[in-house]
Amino acid sequence: MSLRFDAASLSLNGHRILQPLTLQLAQGEQVALIGPSGAGKSSLLLLANSCHRPDGGSIQLLGEDPWQLRAPALRRLRSRIGSVYQHPPLPALQRVVTAVGAGQLGRLSTLAALRRLLWPQDVAAIRDALQRVQLGDKLWQRCDRLSGGQRQRVGIARVLYQQPELLLADEPVSALDPRLADDTVALLCADARQRGATLLVSLHSVELALAHFPRLIGLRDGRIAFDLPRAQVTPPLLAALYAGEQPAIADEPALGSGIRIAPC
Repeated sequence: MSLRFDAASLSLNGHRILQPLTLQLAQGEQVALIGPSGAGKSSLLLLANSCHRPDGGSIQLLGEDPWQLRAPALRRLRSRIGSVYQHPPLPALQRVVTAVGAGQLGRLSTLAALRRLLWPQDVAAIRDALQRVQLGDKLWQRCDRLSGGQRQRVGIARVLYQQPELLLADEPVSALDPRLADDTVALLCADARQRGATLLVSLHSVELALAHFPRLIGLRDGRIAFDLPRAQVTPPLLAALYAGEQPAIADEPALGSGIRIAPC
């Protein structure tokens, strides 16, 4: 089992963001997480990559409870989990080659990681990951010279290079045009399928979710409204999920927003 929540709940700044949630993702599953703004999708993903600790219930990631592990074991577990952020936290002056190469730093010793940050290695594999997101010509570009959509694709190239067992993505194509968004989601699905990795993606676009994912989880008000195969997600279910959509909850930061509430 790649991901398991047993009545896991989360409160931030005194507000209940996620009600007790119970769900499971088997190894190799591909699941889309949908719902209105403020439903708790980003917070669920922050639990799933161990950036947040549940204040109730429990979680298991790749068969382990991250909060029962010592620091070295937790670091190894996190190196097996890849996260794609809506706003990738790329240092402005960092070169793209270094940003993508950072995908594997968690598997290295501190000295080896520092060496890679100073002198990029494995450049051919990094270039290949960038070419898969149509950014091969940006290898040596500085990150502050990229557009928002290019930054998102650099973040995706980083997890393609990392090759995690569990891949979590929070609105990974929000800055892309519709055709490129479709191509990029298809790429994430194909990569996960080829490697047998588990993929959980939060999407605002219901059309993308229905086009690419065999299972959809609808989240609303911090609760699971439905968890169904694609064929059973009907227009009335979707209408109820998005009825009277509310603004985003201020206490629920998007992945990569720069708000740091718990150490990751």
